[in-house]
Amino acid sequence: MLENRKKQLPLLATSHGLNHVNQLLVPVIAPELIGEFGESSAGLFVWCFLLSYSLLPAVSGYLTQRFGRRRLLATGFTISAACFFAISLTDNIVILALLFFVAGAGGSTYHPSGFPILAEAYSDNRGRTLGLHQAGGAIGSIIGPVLTGLMVAGFAWRSTMMLIAIPGLVLSAVLWFSIEDQPTPVDPVAKLSRRISLKYLSVYSSVVLFLLASFFYVLGQRGTDAFANVYFTYGRGLQIVEASFLFSALKVAGLFSAPVCGRLSDSYGRKKILVALVVLESVSLYAITALPEAILVLPCVTFGFASFGLLTVGEALLADIAPDNQRGAIFGLSLTINFAPYIFLPPILFAMSSVYGFSLGFIILSGLMLVSIPLILKIGNRPSRISADVVG
Repeated sequence: MLENRKKQLPLLATSHGLNHVNQLLVPVIAPELIGEFGESSAGLFVWCFLLSYSLLPAVSGYLTQRFGRRRLLATGFTISAACFFAISLTDNIVILALLFFVAGAGGSTYHPSGFPILAEAYSDNRGRTLGLHQAGGAIGSIIGPVLTGLMVAGFAWRSTMMLIAIPGLVLSAVLWFSIEDQPTPVDPVAKLSRRISLKYLSVYSSVVLFLLASFFYVLGQRGTDAFANVYFTYGRGLQIVEASFLFSALKVAGLFSAPVCGRLSDSYGRKKILVALVVLESVSLYAITALPEAILVLPCVTFGFASFGLLTVGEALLADIAPDNQRGAIFGLSLTINFAPYIFLPPILFAMSSVYGFSLGFIILSGLMLVSIPLILKIGNRPSRISADVVG
């Protein structure tokens, strides 16, 4: 069974890419929504989608342990595709807001299901494998907005929603017949004893430290996702084409940095590589605010290299320290914490820009990222596996 699961990397990398296409679809069509429904309604639609996509992975991770990863993977793509199709057919604002929320909920099921499958199947070279999987997501992040923009220009946004629903439905069927569900391991602690020893608590202390650290080191990427195009256009006075090019530069390095950094973490240790990448991303984010426009592409590419590397190595470290029987739920909680800044960073950054200028927000985020370093260094080095020997 394990050998069959190892063959699922190409399928899951493709699924990761399509999930990112769907994730960026709504922000890309936002100008069209503004033109048809007005700014307040369009803002509501985008917020509803990002709210469920960002906050529900924790719920999805829990559900994988009750219903299996295959069901969540296939159902999630089906739900998003059905909602995209339905969105294209209605004009009712209340119904549209609900459909956008449910579409985001469908998208929230992928990460807590896909990551644990690969983490368990490739325990010996987990970093490299999750890096290749992350590269699939990077491809979706790079080509998705471009293809969506071209389709909107050629077919209008409603037809685009219909067309993008089709690969989701096809992929959900492929996942249903290709993914092998793995039984959730029995928790021997819960089975053998109700007492919790200090050693048992130490298992989860590393997980908590990681979750806190990841909240801080992901702020840079979430902030640039929400604000980079605005910063380049209004803060640096660039034309929209130049701003879009620099925004792509923030993503393109993920095609190679994720597998490279993942492999380095397999050889030299997750924590060392994580700390180095946090420093690199923090410095490059500050450099984006300080360097002249002529060479801005250099810190942008460097930032992208560090940010996608951080995601990959962080996922590998979490897979190392998470108890086997709780991996899905913990991955879901981690993703909710990682995506949560999408909810509060945009209004904060926009408000700061109107009062203090466009650069200060990025400077503050670059400093906050460094808070993660002492937390990372306190994480236990050994994989945390709950077994009978931790029963008090």
